[in-house]
Amino acid sequence: MRESLDFFYSLVGHHIEHMIDLAALFQDGSPEKGSFLSRVFGIFNEEIIRIWARDKRSPYNIHERRPTLYEGSRSYTLDFLFEKNGELFVSEMKCEIQYQNYRYWCLTNPKQLEHHLSKRAFELFLQLSRDSQSVHVKAGETIEVKGTVLVWGAATPAGITAVRDHFGISDVLTVVSCVRDLIEWNNLEYRTLLREREQWLSSLFNGLRID
Repeated sequence: MRESLDFFYSLVGHHIEHMIDLAALFQDGSPEKGSFLSRVFGIFNEEIIRIWARDKRSPYNIHERRPTLYEGSRSYTLDFLFEKNGELFVSEMKCEIQYQNYRYWCLTNPKQLEHHLSKRAFELFLQLSRDSQSVHVKAGETIEVKGTVLVWGAATPAGITAVRDHFGISDVLTVVSCVRDLIEWNNLEYRTLLREREQWLSSLFNGLRID
């Protein structure tokens, strides 16, 4: 089990060093394999971002309470509330991996965000990006928001710049960059997360075996 975890680290590290994104891990094999791995990764990928933000080397701190956006009698709770230099940023994560043959995995242009505009929560997130005072936000109590942070799977530098300029988003983070940082930092909480999830999967498959 330890050997397989070390293999994961070496494989991910190799891909990052050679500018290959994590999608290569999911595309290596049959579509069924990619779908399975994408679903498994989707269960805990938000926790990777939380661990990254909790590390003292991260540019952000993370609040334990998630931000809730209010519009009349309706409310929408988003994924993260980040803090940087005493200012608060509402964050939403969009990390679709295999969907439509990896079409939305790597952020390259603003049009990719239109895919999510059917959801009112995301529309309010973009409204907040343009005008940080336009939406009532609470995290236990009413808070004053400085801006927004979008979290995507992967992104090109040009894609990040285009999305920030087009929508007024304060910052764009990626799962790829956060994983890279955690590996470089040798983050213990991240290593523990991977080892624990690996053990859970192993216990499931061991329990299903008939031999």
